[in-house]
Amino acid sequence: MRGAADASWPAQMAYGRREGFWSRLGAVFGAMMRLVLPVATLLMSFVAVYLYLDSPVLFLGPDASWLTVGHLLLPFCFFSVHLTNRRYGPSTAFAQVVLALAVCVAFVMFAAPRLTDYVPFKIVPELRVALAFAGAFLGASFLSIIVFDGARGPRWWLAPLLGMVSSVVFFALIYYPAAYAGVASFTHQMLLHMELLTGIAVLSLIPYWSLRRVVRPLPGFGGY
Repeated sequence: MRGAADASWPAQMAYGRREGFWSRLGAVFGAMMRLVLPVATLLMSFVAVYLYLDSPVLFLGPDASWLTVGHLLLPFCFFSVHLTNRRYGPSTAFAQVVLALAVCVAFVMFAAPRLTDYVPFKIVPELRVALAFAGAFLGASFLSIIVFDGARGPRWWLAPLLGMVSSVVFFALIYYPAAYAGVASFTHQMLLHMELLTGIAVLSLIPYWSLRRVVRPLPGFGGY
């Protein structure tokens, strides 16, 4: 992480005096509170991806019959992470990803089995597929956070563009082999999905530009 990330955490020393317990506790509580909205936004993006996994994309023809709307909504998960990175920096963005994935794992392990009688889960992915998604998303998010933070500068479009493209490409390269290697042929699906995600990543510059005045970087983080 770059040195600018330190701006998201209070300094340990101020004029030679160490911070007290209550000051540190308040800083930790404040950091947790400002994670509520980013984590909730990322979780809603995950839910949208899941809910539309059974909605096929028809305009691409029979060769892409396996592709669903949920597959195409994946970049919006990374988009949420980039907005957090823009506002609060890489440390908070990575915490957002880890906490959101932890909530998903906890829900699947403890809450989902008890809700099957009330909530009809349409699609239940295999354990290997779910682990491949979680691992690929975590790795792709970490890479995109570093790329985004390193590309901050006067060109407002450079950081989100490089961050989005690197995240979707890395995700596809990790997810498909991890989920389907040795089980099914995945090269065609991986390349097609990667191509579509890259196009959506470029188009995501439009909503990013429209939110620049709403989501402004805190002092200490570059961004225009």
